[in-house]
Amino acid sequence: NSVQPYCRLAIITMQTMPKASCSQRNGEGRAAAARASIVMSLPFPAFLAKVLRDRRCRLSSRQDVGLHRALNLKQRLYRLISPNFCTRVHGEEAIINNAKLTSIVNLKLTRRPALAFICGWFAAGSLVFSALADDKPAPTEPPQSVETRHSVTLGNHSLDYRAIAETIGITDQKGEPTASIFTVSYLAEPAAGERRPVAFVFNGGPGAASVFLHLGALGPRILDTPATGAVPPPPVALVDNPSTWLAFTDLVFVDPVGTGFSRGKGKEDNPDKPFWNVQSDVNSLGAVVRRWLTRHQRWTSPVYLVGESYGGYRAAAMARSLPRDVGVTVSGLVLVSPALDMEILHPDISNTLAPAFRLPSFAATAAALGGHPATGEAIGDAERFALTDYQTGLAALKGVPAPGDPFIARLAQLIGLPEEVVRRARGRVSGHLFARELRRGQSEVLSQYDATVTRPGAADPENDNAGDPVLDASVGSYTAAFATYAADALGYHTEQPYRVLPHEVSRQWNWDSGHEGGALGLPLSALENTLLAHPETRLLVVNGRYDLVTPYLSSRWLIDQMSVPAAVRAGIRVRVYEGGHMMYMRSASRAALATDAAELFAPETGGSRK
Repeated sequence: NSVQPYCRLAIITMQTMPKASCSQRNGEGRAAAARASIVMSLPFPAFLAKVLRDRRCRLSSRQDVGLHRALNLKQRLYRLISPNFCTRVHGEEAIINNAKLTSIVNLKLTRRPALAFICGWFAAGSLVFSALADDKPAPTEPPQSVETRHSVTLGNHSLDYRAIAETIGITDQKGEPTASIFTVSYLAEPAAGERRPVAFVFNGGPGAASVFLHLGALGPRILDTPATGAVPPPPVALVDNPSTWLAFTDLVFVDPVGTGFSRGKGKEDNPDKPFWNVQSDVNSLGAVVRRWLTRHQRWTSPVYLVGESYGGYRAAAMARSLPRDVGVTVSGLVLVSPALDMEILHPDISNTLAPAFRLPSFAATAAALGGHPATGEAIGDAERFALTDYQTGLAALKGVPAPGDPFIARLAQLIGLPEEVVRRARGRVSGHLFARELRRGQSEVLSQYDATVTRPGAADPENDNAGDPVLDASVGSYTAAFATYAADALGYHTEQPYRVLPHEVSRQWNWDSGHEGGALGLPLSALENTLLAHPETRLLVVNGRYDLVTPYLSSRWLIDQMSVPAAVRAGIRVRVYEGGHMMYMRSASRAALATDAAELFAPETGGSRK
């Protein structure tokens, strides 16, 4: 107790020091640290005197080991405070010189006095770190498992279900823990004679938690959104989902490492980072599937994979790896706005297909915002132009086209942009350019995730950094929604942050192992091999018409490139709904998606629940 005031003084002083490396701290900071440490040592004269007087003192083996640790910590403490702060032992009287930043402690160089001096310093350091721990408690581990019971009304009947929020640990080959992965499962009792499948659900990013599909489309409770698909303003509200997939399958929402409550447990500075690459991501999620099936005794249940955006990429890759690595053959997949070819998102100059895939979405957006939605015939014309005349016209351009170029004029008319804007872009109109320019006259910026959703634009569009009106706005809404839902409905309480879309994951993602798969690339080659090896596998691919990030025409064209027999291809369903990347934020599209998914699952459920 007598030392507490000195420890508090040291803490306050150290917290106010410049946050830089030891060698970069200024003289004032070093002096402050030195003074705090010296003052902190002054309350120990009685402790030192007692040990020095007791010449019969002997150290046990445990104390000796502790002393070696103390010596090591002492040296680290010195380096932490300042390179100019040191301790010398000599002479006959104690001198403290703050100006020179040197503590000169005069003790006779017998073994025990020197050890006693070190022990005194170690005790002071321990008190400091204990006080710091009291002020900033270490984050506690989230609960391992919490189960609650609920019911939801679907049509004219009530469906009872269990909700299980839990963490699933994964280990390395030596059995050492490497990560704790958070999942939320919804399990309903099967009807008589029904064999309920289980669907593992992932979002994308990479770096997105599963909350978008969880509280946006599939779960029994969802975020209340307007019919336009825009993100609702706060405060957010959750409502029962009449289109929940729990009607025809059990659901397991999985947050990959670094998202949600999932965390790495290795010894690296950032234990999450070893999982931020294509292969480690697939391997870790495969381990989750295996452990979940074992824990819940569901190895005989049909397994489905559901993935959105990059989640479609990982679901496709897992469909091939699960039979080989885990022993699970996937019965079907649902890919929502899938990113099946990353080269389309970041094309080089030789890639003329990437800009072509967006043209029908541009045309449909311009028509919708103009008050006259595009007809089926107009959409078909845009699709044919994108894959035929646009390709030859773009390839034939030399330099910047001259004003009045007929190819540029035709393209500008199709997508609703001024000819000058299209001419300067040499016919390669990106999603960002289109979102910024289409409604510039109305001072509005479009969302690339649903181009019919807009926000006010800055006076200077070049310096508009307000973010995407769907993606950026949705992060806050889904974070607040899940924080409320986890505590109030799931009974899951933790002070750890739920990471909805941490940007460091995508920025540090390693794509090296994603370049395998030959000309088709990893996800498409994995899908092709899965369909050839297991032709009974069912596949549903869905997109939103106004999605400028993963445009619907790209999904359709890429699926067509798989070399599978006609009988297998006949079982592939490709759908386009009103809306954008997260088309399920529109209630009508959410219902249509659930209907199509129920048909995909029907062989397992007998079509009894849709």
